[in-house]
Amino acid sequence: MKNDNVTSDEAQRWLGEAIAALRSKNPADARSAGFKAVDLGEDGSTVWGVLALACRDVGDFKMAQKAADRSIELEPRNVRAHIVKADAFYAENNVRAAAAFYRHAIAMSAPQPSMPDEIRLDLERAKIRSAELQESFGAHLSLAVGDLLNGQDCTPRMQEALDILLGNKKVFYSAPRHFLFPRLPSYEFFPADQLLWLNQLGSKTPQIKAELNALLNSGSLFLPYLGNNPDRPTFDAHGMEGNPDWGALYLWQNGEPVLEHQKVCPVTTEAIANLPLVFSGRRCPNVLFSRLSAGASIPPHNGMINTRLIGHLPLIIPDHCGLRVGSEVREWVVGEPFLFDDTVEHEAWNHSDQDRIILIFEVWRPELTSIEQAFVTRMLEAVDTY
Repeated sequence: MKNDNVTSDEAQRWLGEAIAALRSKNPADARSAGFKAVDLGEDGSTVWGVLALACRDVGDFKMAQKAADRSIELEPRNVRAHIVKADAFYAENNVRAAAAFYRHAIAMSAPQPSMPDEIRLDLERAKIRSAELQESFGAHLSLAVGDLLNGQDCTPRMQEALDILLGNKKVFYSAPRHFLFPRLPSYEFFPADQLLWLNQLGSKTPQIKAELNALLNSGSLFLPYLGNNPDRPTFDAHGMEGNPDWGALYLWQNGEPVLEHQKVCPVTTEAIANLPLVFSGRRCPNVLFSRLSAGASIPPHNGMINTRLIGHLPLIIPDHCGLRVGSEVREWVVGEPFLFDDTVEHEAWNHSDQDRIILIFEVWRPELTSIEQAFVTRMLEAVDTY
């Protein structure tokens, strides 16, 4: 009767030979040695992973699948076994299954400086093939719906739905840091054609810009947009608190008019006062000229309350300035105002050598009824008076 220890040692020896043969790019010998190790009782994830790779490399995709399945059963996060599964499905022309396994393998693999070359090369090949399959899938879907997308009745959200399905566009959701009013439509930038007063505000850009210059000439200074509040803990994860690169000159601040600034800016004040501004106790409205210094940026963040929209009226806009809200990126254009939901992750940048200045204001979301506005106002006032 053969000693169990001898059998185990023999199995390990054949496994070692299988690994060596695989690394020497001799998959047939690796396959033969791997099966001998299995016949002698070896049943770990490693031997089945080696067999999966060896069988794949000799074109035995059925056995490669079986070996990969056993390796994954024993080690669910075995990246190379998942790549073998993908390769086998690809060889059998099952491209949907192949794409799924390639994506899963890529998602599981964190970059590691010490990653062995053979694993790194397999991953690089998996990424290339995954991208090719995604492109092919996109072409297939585009062909299926192309006549609808190119038709006169196509809506923007049809193209967006396709982009999301293909992974070309990431979905961002409203995630207010303080208060969420439920069941409001999800927008990044609000459709401008639904609010006629936006164009009326934009038509006043020359007067508003002149008043901004008068305000600056009067000696008024931009102060950091994010000041510190000793009554609250600091949650400034991006180093913006007290940073003068993001500056503010207020016409209304925390619900109160800044009269000395409004006196210098009568046209701006009247134009803004005629908008559906949010008046909610000690926190709204806030209307301000906002400066982003040359070379500065505002890191990704989310706003506090989703019952308002933030308006921007661009006034002084150098080149290379932009705003991302969710997955949509825009450049400011002087005199063209817009609204966006600041509870969706957003960021801004000024990659020029000049300051960027816009007028910022906050208005009620038009979907809210008057009683809902009153409810939100009273609730926020109650929060502030607690």
